[in-house]
Amino acid sequence: MDIKCNTYPYYNRNIYQTPQCADAIRFEGRSSCSRVVKSMKAGIGADKFEKRPVATVDATGLFRSVRQYFSNYKKNIIHTYEHKIVYALVEKELFGKNSMNSVTHDADKMILYIFGFPRSFVSRFHREHSHHHTESGKVMNLASMLCDNIASSPYFKPEKKYTLREYYKKSKEFQNLAGFKELLEKYNYGESLKFEEINNKKNLKMKSMKEVVRTIVSTFEYLMISFVVR
Repeated sequence: MDIKCNTYPYYNRNIYQTPQCADAIRFEGRSSCSRVVKSMKAGIGADKFEKRPVATVDATGLFRSVRQYFSNYKKNIIHTYEHKIVYALVEKELFGKNSMNSVTHDADKMILYIFGFPRSFVSRFHREHSHHHTESGKVMNLASMLCDNIASSPYFKPEKKYTLREYYKKSKEFQNLAGFKELLEKYNYGESLKFEEINNKKNLKMKSMKEVVRTIVSTFEYLMISFVVR
């Protein structure tokens, strides 16, 4: 057991040294051992001023996630509302008036998106509970199915691959729906509609809506980012 006292041969008033370094420090002044001690002290002092990159990386990743969340949030709301408008315009062109379907159509999706639910959940929930989707197992609302599928065709959604006529030929579910083929043929699969005119009306209605959504979402995004980077 080492004893630190004045009578101990390797005791130094300021620094307790090992036997290998004690004589060097006592008689040679700036020895290699003293330089080691000083360099260690310098290193300890320097550590206090070093930045911590891990925290910066984490903050950047969180910042990016917030931006991506609000980008998807805005996109989902605008996309769903745009489809609702097209649905209502198609319904009025086909049947001469709008029914309650144009009000309730995809209303559940709008509510869920506003509350921030992800697209995968919203899409699955909607299809399992809607009368215009065969996945629900409910009695189909054929008029609503007709308008929905026309509004979801490449005439209004360029990312879609098939027109309603083409999709009907591929879909066994549609072919097995009693009365749906007759309804499609009666309204010519929606191919007689004035698509350009409907799109123009839709764009006019969407212009103000998009600005409102962008303003609201941008405000929430700014508040959230300010909270994150604070």
